[in-house]
Order: sequence, then C-alpha cells, then structure tokens
Amino acid sequence: MKEEYETIALVLRKIKYEEHQWSICVDLKMINFLLGQQSGYTKYPCFLCLWDSRAKNEHWVNKNWPSRDVMIQGIQNVINEPLVSREKILLPPFYIKLGLMKQFVKALNRDGNCFGYLSRKFPDISTEKLKAGIFDGPQIRQLVKDPQFTTSMNETGVHLLK
Repeated sequence: MKEEYETIALVLRKIKYEEHQWSICVDLKMINFLLGQQSGYTKYPCFLCLWDSRAKNEHWVNKNWPSRDVMIQGIQNVINEPLVSREKILLPPFYIKLGLMKQFVKALNRDGNCFGYLSRKFPDISTEKLKAGIFDGPQIRQLVKDPQFTTSMNETGVHLLK
C-alpha cells in the first residue's frame, strides 16, 4: 500500500480509530496526510501556523505568524477532510532534535569557528550535507557532550542555544 490519504483513511477505519481516539506519534509527512494537507512545496505547509513559505523576505524577520486555528477543506492548502484531530498528534522527540540541529547549522557563519569545527569533527560528512545540517542521532549526542564544540561556537551559535 502507498503512503497516501486514502490508504491512511482506510487503515484508520479498519482499526476503528473513531471509536478509540488514540494519540498518534508520527513524522511530519504523515501529519500532512492525517490533517488532509497538500504535500510538496505549498504556500502554507505548517499545520500549526500560517507560515507563508513563499514570503522569502519575511522568513528570518517575521517571528510571529498567525496560528492555524482550524483545518477547513479547500482553504490554505487543506485539500481533504482531516482524519484526526490536531490535538491527538504527537511529534517524536528525535525529529524535534534533528530539526533543531538542522536550523542551528544553517544559521552558522560558514567561515566561522563552529562550522569549521563541525567540518573537522565529521570529515566523512559531505560539504552539502554539512551545509544542510544533516546529522544523525549519534553525531548529535557526540556534539552535545563535546566541550570543544561549545567553545567553537560563534556568536550566532551561542545566541541560538540561549
């Protein structure tokens, strides 16, 4: 079976989700299916707020996007009826950790001490992956325990950790 809205709806019917109303721990792709959102590069991809992915001039300036209060089919990239309530969806802590690391590395000065330290610490990671902030769990744990990593941070890195 393919990962698509109709398949997920079928599985939820078969396990009688409506009757049990369990909380569901899923990744971001699955959240799109469960909430009936359009996948891919959409104008409003976030399930929590109305962050405008196409407003490039506001991405690093606007910190307060309007919250997405309801998921209404046909409005703001909601193409199907939501299958579950947003309140029943849990994000796995590992995905949160990966996302934070990715945003941290993307914000680093490429010529700074911290980015250079990451390059030296993980020589097997390609430059493209390093620039994109793609790390795995063991690498993140290594960095968190490494006192040299903390001291190598430039002002951007220190600011993000406070």
